[in-house]
Amino acid sequence: MEAPGKGLVERASRKDAEAFAALIRSYERVALSVAYGVLGDAAAASDAVQDGFIRAWQRLADLREPDRFGTWLCGIVRNLAVDYLRRRKPAEPLETRRPPAEQERWTHDPLDEAGRREQNARIAAAIASLDEISRPVVVLRYYENLSSKQIGELLETSPAAIDMRLSRARKQLRALLESEFAQTSPEH
Repeated sequence: MEAPGKGLVERASRKDAEAFAALIRSYERVALSVAYGVLGDAAAASDAVQDGFIRAWQRLADLREPDRFGTWLCGIVRNLAVDYLRRRKPAEPLETRRPPAEQERWTHDPLDEAGRREQNARIAAAIASLDEISRPVVVLRYYENLSSKQIGELLETSPAAIDMRLSRARKQLRALLESEFAQTSPEH
């Protein structure tokens, strides 16, 4: 993910709507991934992102370091998503969304598609069981294909901490999915 130029942020801070629209286009997917990672619900994530962009527009003049716009925006979105989560009823299951690599292997075989949907639902449920910190890291890595450095910048932590979080999350996901597979296996 390439950050927009400092000039674009400065223009937007002077209430240049066109410049801010360009910032929205640049950061919308990442912001959605952050919110989705916290909330596990696409509609709620979209609401949090929309509110985040409104708040960013209102407070853009307060941003001291234009080069850190993405980090600043993701912090706003993450905080709004956490607020939504606190107000919301018990968590609904994480919606399924195929990673980009799987989208390319689309098939029209109904049995294959049913199997993929079931597998995606299991993976989504496992991701939903991760903590609030691990979930967005996993979504940003595997659904948005961001590097540890990029994720670290967005979430204001080191790439090493992101790698550690990913390692723990993969182990937890592997254990959950293996446990579920053992329970649903015809041999058991």
